Amino acid sequence: MEKFMFIFHGGQLPSDQQTPENMQVNMGKWLAWIDKLKNEGHYESGEPLLPGGKIVSKGNVVTDGPFVEGKDVVGGFFIVKAKDYSEAVSLLKDYPDYANNGTVQVRQIMKM
Repeated sequence: MEKFMFIFHGGQLPSDQQTPENMQVNMGKWLAWIDKLKNEGHYESGEPLLPGGKIVSKGNVVTDGPFVEGKDVVGGFFIVKAKDYSEAVSLLKDYPDYANNGTVQVRQIMKM
């Protein structure tokens, strides 16, 4: 099995729908999806990311950021196991945030 990284972009509930109830329902969908991936032996790890951060460049210059449009915000990542790209992509068929215009970048992890 190969390892792949899912990098989640956008997918936030629209601000007028960010009620505690809707957010709880959305989180329930995520937890169910993670459990499914775990039970199938694909899920390795993953974490959500807080907004903002720092950008560090040459000379150890630190600036606030990244500042991007909502659809481009990286909200988190998973590491999954799959035999190839085709299987990795198929694991996303029931990704919970497609309904909120979320997208997922799929990258194979290089063996070192």
